[in-house]
Amino acid sequence: MLDMKSIGKKIKDARTKKNMTQLELADIVGVSYQAVSNWERGNTMPDITKLPDIAKALELNIADLLGDNEAANAVNKVTSDDDTPLSASEIAEIAPILPPQVITDNVKKTSEQAPLNIEVLLELAPFLDDEYLDGLVLNSEITNIDDIVELAPFISDFALDKLVERANPDNLEDLIELAPFLSRNALDLVVDKAIANGSTSDLVAFAPFLEKKSMKKIVDCLLHSNNPKDISSFAPFL
Repeated sequence: MLDMKSIGKKIKDARTKKNMTQLELADIVGVSYQAVSNWERGNTMPDITKLPDIAKALELNIADLLGDNEAANAVNKVTSDDDTPLSASEIAEIAPILPPQVITDNVKKTSEQAPLNIEVLLELAPFLDDEYLDGLVLNSEITNIDDIVELAPFISDFALDKLVERANPDNLEDLIELAPFLSRNALDLVVDKAIANGSTSDLVAFAPFLEKKSMKKIVDCLLHSNNPKDISSFAPFL
């Protein structure tokens, strides 16, 4: 993944070495001097279409500017007439500076050749259209709960529920980290499963995320159990 701070420092060092002002570089590249200032402070990244111009103005090659040969190759593909799709790793390398549609188009081409692994999906998740990411995830073979936890903030309730259903975890502990992201329906199923398995008391960690009807199920179950005192654990959420 591109390092904005490092790239910004390289732009600044190369510019000052050439005794060039931010305004002069801005005029050459066709941006405002505030944009150059933001690049150099590592606050933003240059638009991908500007990278060749910046490198030329500073007498650098793109690989030197980005500090990464794979990222440089990917930039050259996007900014040239090369129709070769970016590989999954190349997309991940320069995703922060790629327009969303370019990412989606290249991911479609790449995923047709080979499924994206979880590492690449996690890297690309913040940059992909929500609906498209859901489709990729649902068509994957992800069943590891830790992987699902990492994907949870980026996918819909529907997609998350399907992944959890596919993973079919045996222990409630495996689902605790997912509780803030699960749909109400999925949480209801968790409650029903816990009650059926006699592990109602273990639902305390889920209490902040449960609806009143689910809490009522839990209380009713505990009232008729051998451990009615466990209701006190749920009292703050009733």
